[in-house]
Amino acid sequence: MGEFSIRLRQRIYDTETALRRAVYAKDPYAVQVEQGELDSLLRIAAEHGVDVAPSTTAA
Repeated sequence: MGEFSIRLRQRIYDTETALRRAVYAKDPYAVQVEQGELDSLLRIAAEHGVDVAPSTTAA
């Protein structure tokens, strides 16, 4: 597994965590920002053939 894959998976995990926090805080702006970031990261992963855990889902 390359450095790119490792870092991308970490960013996805971190973004999922931030998204959950935003949902819990009922902050619609933060939810929108984090969801956009997560969508972008998942797109990048798909484009580069990086497998992400099935638990990687949007809120």
